[in-house]
Amino acid sequence: MARKMLVPMFRNHVAQHSAVQSSLSTRTQSYHTDSSKFQLQLIDDSNTVIEQTDYAIRVPQSSVATVIFVNWSKLDIKKLNTNHLEHLPEVFKYAPPAKRTRGEPLSLYACLDAFLREEPLVPEEMWYCPRCKEQRQASKKLDLWRLPEVLVIHLKRFSFSRSTKHKLETFVNFPIHDLDLTNYIANKIPQRQTYELYAVSNHYGSMASGHYTAYIKLLDENRWYNFDDSHVSAINEEEVKSGAAYVLFYRRVGEADGAASNGTQSCVKRSRRSSQR
Repeated sequence: MARKMLVPMFRNHVAQHSAVQSSLSTRTQSYHTDSSKFQLQLIDDSNTVIEQTDYAIRVPQSSVATVIFVNWSKLDIKKLNTNHLEHLPEVFKYAPPAKRTRGEPLSLYACLDAFLREEPLVPEEMWYCPRCKEQRQASKKLDLWRLPEVLVIHLKRFSFSRSTKHKLETFVNFPIHDLDLTNYIANKIPQRQTYELYAVSNHYGSMASGHYTAYIKLLDENRWYNFDDSHVSAINEEEVKSGAAYVLFYRRVGEADGAASNGTQSCVKRSRRSSQR
């Protein structure tokens, strides 16, 4: 079973030789196969290729499932004959996310687009159909139907995997004024849905430990303040945006509230008693 080949149906079987780099530690073997075939190789826990054998390989009962990933090149996809695809079962089509350079900022609108984008469920998370009584491949999607007066956006700053966990320091460029969510509402309404930032919760540190601060705008003063434990200091609006932003607090503003951003209305009341503490 280690010699089984997957042969894609190409429009023209022209051999396209490509060098495939692998990090697997193989025993000195050279496999000469037709480049139009996908070779399946069995590896053990140490990432070593199991030599071809005519004997059956016992799989422990503890093994839950066997997953096979095939990485299709763009050239192979162009040559693929899709006339027979209606006879094949549905498969999960992986679409890798667009790569960004390390210094490239990420906008809040891009985060919202990704959050609301339809995504297919992986085979391990297939949907159970109550009508046909079996697991079916499906996709999921989130929609916004009604927005609140106060909008709280929680940025993902912590990443977990089976073996690692780390803090995400990606800079997210979020608007301070005129966050327009009109086009993000599934239930279309004529009024514009705009928000203004009035507070930011920041996190500094790592997964194990860290420190929280807050930037809060006193609208009656039209001024931003930095709250760091018992220390309170005024800051410029440009300092509000940073890679430490963790939770964003927005309040809805209407067309008649255009003057709100210049301080005619107050969302956060300053307490001299609390600031003196």
